[in-house]
Amino acid sequence: MGRGRGQGWGLAVLAAVALVAAVGFGARAARSGVVVDGAFDGVGAVIALVSLAVALVAARHSAQALRWQETNLQEVAARLAVAVLDETRTARQQLLGDHDRTVDVRFVLCPAPAHTAAGAGADGRLGGVVDYYRDLRPRRLVVTGAPGAGKTVLALQLMLHLLLRRTPDDPVPVLLSLASWDPDEDLGEWIARRLRDTYRLPAASARELVRARLVLPVLDGLDEMDADSMPGYASRAGRAVRALNRYQDADGKAGLVLTCRTRAYTVLEGLRGVWAQDAARVEIRPVDAAGAGGFLRARAADPGRWQPVIDELERAPDGPLARGLSTPWRLTLASLVHEPRDERTGAYLRDPAELLAPELDTAEAVSEHLLGLLVPTATATADALSGTRRRARYTPGQVRAWLTELAVHLDRNAATGRTVGGWPLSGTDIVLHELWPLAGSRLPRAVHTALLAAAWLLCAAALLPRATAKPGFLPVQLAVGGMFSLLACSSLFAAWVVVMPQPDRMGLRRFRTPADRRRTAKWLGLGGMCGMAAGGAAGIATGDVLSGPAEGVLWLATGGGMGFGGVLVFLLVVPGAVGGGDPRDVMRDNLVLGAVFGGVFGLVTGGGAPIVPGGVDPQDGERWFEAGLVCVPAFTLVIGLLYGPAGARYASLLLCTRRWNRHRLPWRLGRFLHWCYGAGLLRLAGTAYQFRHRELQDHLASRVRTP
Repeated sequence: MGRGRGQGWGLAVLAAVALVAAVGFGARAARSGVVVDGAFDGVGAVIALVSLAVALVAARHSAQALRWQETNLQEVAARLAVAVLDETRTARQQLLGDHDRTVDVRFVLCPAPAHTAAGAGADGRLGGVVDYYRDLRPRRLVVTGAPGAGKTVLALQLMLHLLLRRTPDDPVPVLLSLASWDPDEDLGEWIARRLRDTYRLPAASARELVRARLVLPVLDGLDEMDADSMPGYASRAGRAVRALNRYQDADGKAGLVLTCRTRAYTVLEGLRGVWAQDAARVEIRPVDAAGAGGFLRARAADPGRWQPVIDELERAPDGPLARGLSTPWRLTLASLVHEPRDERTGAYLRDPAELLAPELDTAEAVSEHLLGLLVPTATATADALSGTRRRARYTPGQVRAWLTELAVHLDRNAATGRTVGGWPLSGTDIVLHELWPLAGSRLPRAVHTALLAAAWLLCAAALLPRATAKPGFLPVQLAVGGMFSLLACSSLFAAWVVVMPQPDRMGLRRFRTPADRRRTAKWLGLGGMCGMAAGGAAGIATGDVLSGPAEGVLWLATGGGMGFGGVLVFLLVVPGAVGGGDPRDVMRDNLVLGAVFGGVFGLVTGGGAPIVPGGVDPQDGERWFEAGLVCVPAFTLVIGLLYGPAGARYASLLLCTRRWNRHRLPWRLGRFLHWCYGAGLLRLAGTAYQFRHRELQDHLASRVRTP
């Protein structure tokens, strides 16, 4: 079986190479005048016919060889575990500020009204959370706490140790942001889709992993699903909890981990009668003064600098400073903004004694003071943290202004539950191809449609003189022109109507299952046949087929090569290895896909020489050159926009967020967001960026929030 599959793919590749060679040889022969007096060019015809025969044989062999066989789920799960482990380590290190010191927070059990998991202890600590979880039956854990209490860090700690102790039969814990889930969608299907998008798993393998319960969903941010801090029974959070209760294993409730702020979960549990059944709910306790002082002392390179702060914590354990530093997030933040040094002199940039200022007389004032220092500190130290000696690429003012624009957009989505065309907009996730509503619900779509319309007009202006240069069969010419117009109009309609175009991410390395390989062979064969049909119609429309068989064969070979090669480019252009990636990869792949395929199509179709009976007239060289200058970019642009709709919408967003618009973002938005991730201002959540902490997002949005 394996040998047959190898032969099928070998023939497919050989067919692609032969078709490309035939097209290139035929084009060169036509331009050189090899066709004499319209006679049949035997060499070109043989090459083209052999190439087409090989393509058909390859498609047949591939279809016969690619039969279904059972997927080795344990192997797929093992590869997924490696990718998740690497991602979890990076996320934990980033949340801790590139340090290994954590606050060993304490959590206590809060029994549910009914159906608490068996084996739940009365309390526990961060360092022993994996043993606490393994004792649960079923393994369902709900982690609650105040804002900044360390819920995400505890979840990452649990994931890290589960992965380090994992056996082949254990599920792979995967962190998922609940803000992107519509509870009306089946939970298993949503998890499978997130696995496909984030880790580039084949769709079939992702679904099978979820069905076999070899994925442990670690669901972060139940409280971020609704604008209301007191969600009702019919709210997204309420429906989500009920959906989680229906998530079954073979002998009962399936394992999961859920995080939520205490207030939101208490409202659901106590007032609305909604809670995670058969789960142990634990509450993270605030950090006391002694724990805060010990953490600051352990993180400091020079503990003596922190002694005045530690003394104040011990003197007033219930004072504003102690309450302001009662969460791991704020303690980490205090260390982040007061520990950096000047790269040249080694002098500390700030003194921790600033926290003792008289105006910091409330816990909120302490928090706002620390949050206000984070952006300038991160900007000043970003290059030092990344190991480079170059100056920061952005100024603190630019970073604050651009992040504030994003924070206001997210805050508006969270406060109003905003939707565009029925698509809910996230209040926490910054996804590049879903960010365009920041500039309005209509303007980016109008710009996208206008770009596509301009590309189609450019194509029409380039093709019309070439299509009417020679006599052809008029009904066919009219039919081809009508199809061209219909395709243009339908694509313009889709550019406006499709509210949230989703990028495709494909690659041969992802096609590990027989079902995926059969689908690939089908699309390759279909692309070749459609291309030949289009080439034949174009040859009849231009009159070339009437000039002689050589011209007809050349048009068929050109069309088949375009179709077959286009599908092959589509499959090869995006890498498909299992593993977490950069959120920019989704947008980058989509833009590259459109540009590469558009370029190939433009060069083959728009750059072809006008074929006339008896060969190419040397006097037509100038006309061919001028036509090619228009046709190549025209076809490149229109096909690129058609095959990369998400990238086109993203480009429209960038055009709409310039100086003349009240919204302002940088041209290279993806690079800026990733720089912010490296600087510690944002974090990764699958294919999305999120603010490092919700308090930072609220702090930036509150600066311009209207009453």
